[in-house]
Amino acid sequence: MRLRGPDGRLIKEGAVDIHPEAIIWTHVEPVSLVTRGKGRIIVGKSSFLNGGVWIRASELVHVGDWCKIGPRVMIMDSDAHELAKGHDGPGKTAPVVIEDEVLVCAGAIILKGVRIGRHSVVGAGSVVTRDVPSSVLVAGNPAKFVREL
Repeated sequence: MRLRGPDGRLIKEGAVDIHPEAIIWTHVEPVSLVTRGKGRIIVGKSSFLNGGVWIRASELVHVGDWCKIGPRVMIMDSDAHELAKGHDGPGKTAPVVIEDEVLVCAGAIILKGVRIGRHSVVGAGSVVTRDVPSSVLVAGNPAKFVREL
């Protein structure tokens, strides 16, 4: 991987696989890639993670090849914790898959169980709660179809 910025600003904990040709930008804000238990994070060939990207995996978060993930994007494959007393465990989990050549714009949030199809774009500030087909633009909270690309 090519790190652009201070090495100490990449927080990488657990099973995190980053392709050697991926680029992670840490000049302005740290990037945080953290797994729990058997969780796994995969970042594909020539993908770009901008400053402030925050990914958490209890199961799987897979970012495909040639993806661009904008600043302050959050991606999580779980509820983060149980709602029951004690907040033990990750809560419900489901893999997140971002297929090849996807653009996720600044501040978007991608929640558990979502698959984003190849060549799609997620608008800035969107909250993605459902699958996104290939070659479309989605935006809003919750993210909705805007147009085909």
